Amino acid sequence: MSTQHAEGSATISTDVDEDRRASGMAVGSAVWVFSFLILRIFAVSGYNWETAFLVSTTMSLNDGLSILFGSLMAGHVLVAVLLIFVQPILIAALVWGAQDRRLVMLLAAVVGLVILITLTASFGSWWLPVTATLVLVSFVMIRRLPEANKVRKLWAAIILRAVGVAGAAVLVVAAFLQTPWVPHEVIETTNDTINGYVMSVDSGYLNVLTDDHEFVIIVSSDVISRE
Repeated sequence: MSTQHAEGSATISTDVDEDRRASGMAVGSAVWVFSFLILRIFAVSGYNWETAFLVSTTMSLNDGLSILFGSLMAGHVLVAVLLIFVQPILIAALVWGAQDRRLVMLLAAVVGLVILITLTASFGSWWLPVTATLVLVSFVMIRRLPEANKVRKLWAAIILRAVGVAGAAVLVVAAFLQTPWVPHEVIETTNDTINGYVMSVDSGYLNVLTDDHEFVIIVSSDVISRE
């Protein structure tokens, strides 16, 4: 009877731990998404409060994925530099990390590899896979160090938090990349020529963020061409 009670208590405890872990991941993901969007809004606005407020009015709850994807596309140089370190970390976490995170690491590593290959082929950045490979080789050498070695301990701590490292890298892109997530356009109007980014198109007018991080509204009937 006592054995059954102990087994039941252990099962309940495990379920509680799993629920807490799932809740923690959900909260962490929500905080990350909110942080990413806030950083992107301020970054493209030149960290001007009023401009950031105006830019935020052009967004909806369904724009999150397009903002993330567009930001990575717009900041390909910064993404490439960060990928030199992030991709080897994801691969190391896949090979030597915790067993219960293998699927997540596999998906992340595959996505990172696709981005790396695309950047290399699109911009001729052959230095990117070469440098990333050298970093991965250095990881192999670090892993051969004694477990008590401080460098290996630091490396192991980073690998253990590979998902967090990748998430932090994306936040770095969000904070420092001032290029918006939409294509750059040259808008010729009846009064002037405006260089900037069309953040949204509403009925009768365009919401444009200029190259100088100024938010302007253009009446659609005044637009002669958009290139």
